[in-house]
Amino acid sequence: MSEDFDFYSDEFQSNPGETFARMIDKCPFHRSDQWGWYSVFRHSDIQQIVDDNETYSAKWGPGPAYSPPEASILLVSADPPEHTDQKRAVARAFNLKTMQALEPALREFVGELLNDLQGKGRCDLITDIGIPVPLWIICKLLGVDFETHVARFRDWVEILAGNVFAQNDPSVATLAATKAGELQDFFAPMVDEKMAGVAAGEDPGNDILSELAKVDIDGYRLPRHELMSFAQFLVIAGSGTTTNTIGNFFRLMLDFPDQYQLLREKPELIESAVEEVLRYDAPVHGLFRTNNVPVHLGDLDVPADAKICLMWGAANRDPDVFDNPQVFDISRNPEQLKQIMSFGGGIHRCMGAPLARMEVRVVAEAFIRRFPDFREAGARVPYPFATLNGLDHLHLEW
Repeated sequence: MSEDFDFYSDEFQSNPGETFARMIDKCPFHRSDQWGWYSVFRHSDIQQIVDDNETYSAKWGPGPAYSPPEASILLVSADPPEHTDQKRAVARAFNLKTMQALEPALREFVGELLNDLQGKGRCDLITDIGIPVPLWIICKLLGVDFETHVARFRDWVEILAGNVFAQNDPSVATLAATKAGELQDFFAPMVDEKMAGVAAGEDPGNDILSELAKVDIDGYRLPRHELMSFAQFLVIAGSGTTTNTIGNFFRLMLDFPDQYQLLREKPELIESAVEEVLRYDAPVHGLFRTNNVPVHLGDLDVPADAKICLMWGAANRDPDVFDNPQVFDISRNPEQLKQIMSFGGGIHRCMGAPLARMEVRVVAEAFIRRFPDFREAGARVPYPFATLNGLDHLHLEW
């Protein structure tokens, strides 16, 4: 029996967990008559789809709209064998060692942000911390000046991330196209300089674009358009999701004071707490695949080339995988937490997941140590676009 489900409704966007529980139980496969796309809610069904890259393609883009054939494909929008080559190349420059090396400098940067807030007694957690932290990391990786570029980067992130789930709004699409052009213009001379340096036998530097330009795996080098795509993808995908997770962490600590008290008593639970935040409130509700052939999803006959949304947030609330999934519990079984799908699954699982986790953990540890008795100090403002799950403003005082 089909259930009503409107991805764009205030009911879902304001309380996705309740909707996910209902859909898992009563309608694990859904077709939207209004939008024409399909949604999958159960963990096992989503896992089966992400493991079948022959049937389910990523090449048509992660959103409900179909990416044009001429669009550059990179990682999240690439299928094997292109995805395999790209991932091997990117892993040479963007790996766990690279990410871990950023932690000491990140701790120092977060400390400076908190020093500036110390005497104020209050902050907007999103504006003052959640936005600057991932953008500082991205600037550090790219080798560009944070103070100079943070405002432009945030502007690009807000519009381009929001456009992923845009509801066929021509004005949003036009604005997004303008911002995408600005982003390309920003990175084009940087990429060209790195590639020219490598071609001349010079070392263009140790930032991530330089490292990617230098990668040579059995004769395979990332071409210019893929270097451009990676730079743009890093800015868009590496920022908003982490910002929202930082906000979700503190919102959930406010909503579940018993869990916050437990964390204060047992600070060694911080990594488990970050994982539980990611499980309970995934920063991205879901992303899309497109089936290459007709398929059956439960009782639904799905024609070829349909858009199918894999609801990561719903997979995280599946009672077949997680005990009492509607309960927020930072002491949850670590083996269960390994099954979360907040960063996707299969070969397309987000390569930046360890970096995002580290950013949230560093912020949480530093803020709680400095301002342990924080409390809410104003109305919450939700994120303005359906793409991400979180807040645009969260006012705190101490």
